[in-house]
Amino acid sequence: MDERTRGILLAKPERIIGFDDDLTARLRARVGSGNAALVEIAGRDSVAAGVLAASSSYDILIPTVVYTGTEYGNWEVVLENTRLLGDLLRDRAGVDVVEEPVLLGSPRWWHAAGGRFAGVLEERYRFSTTCVACHMYFHAARVPFAREVGAAAVVAGERLLHGKRLKLNQVGAALDSYIAVLEMAGIELDLPLKETEDGSHIEELVGPWRESENQMRCVLESNYRDLSGKFGVPENDLSAYLEEFLEPVFSRVLLEFNDGGTPDYLAIVDDVLR
Repeated sequence: MDERTRGILLAKPERIIGFDDDLTARLRARVGSGNAALVEIAGRDSVAAGVLAASSSYDILIPTVVYTGTEYGNWEVVLENTRLLGDLLRDRAGVDVVEEPVLLGSPRWWHAAGGRFAGVLEERYRFSTTCVACHMYFHAARVPFAREVGAAAVVAGERLLHGKRLKLNQVGAALDSYIAVLEMAGIELDLPLKETEDGSHIEELVGPWRESENQMRCVLESNYRDLSGKFGVPENDLSAYLEEFLEPVFSRVLLEFNDGGTPDYLAIVDDVLR
């Protein structure tokens, strides 16, 4: 990891749009009139999604990493996954993979949408909402930069089932909500693994994987589960949260970015809650 990358990942500055004019200009020139997508880079599923995206209509893939304020672990693992995606697609004709990942993030945005009002939201909707908000943030935080460089889509590794295990932030209603918010902003959220249940199919795409014990973790991981590891969020509570809070908040933030403004995240969330 070079010193510049290390400094960004340590400081986690505001990097959503307008943070590096030279980088933006280079990527816009590289995209040109091509069909480009930002690829979310995290763990195995995200790399597999990137591989599948190369078989779609995209001819330029731009790896991206988004930070929050709550992850911990070895960032080298994530950066290595970016290099792995490039290696897997090196000989794929007609697909240009940008070598270095673009680092994006806004802990202030994450704090407003997922942290500051967590108690209010849990009291109102009767479940811990943080993980769903976080995944919406992961997707939405890429939208302003996607528009800035001329990309048409964000590719992510979300899937409905992980074997027989469900994740609240990847149930159907949540995925549909993420898709709808990005669509409103003019960007497709492409989930090529959405219906993939069997991990063996993913291994066919990326090969054997031994990352799990080293991958980045979150201090709030699985905070919606009970002591037995299960969760039972009523569908109407989740739907109400998505429709009344999450979608309006993120739609307004993205609209303000699109209009050239600088969103006041806390004010937007406070207004929606009232």
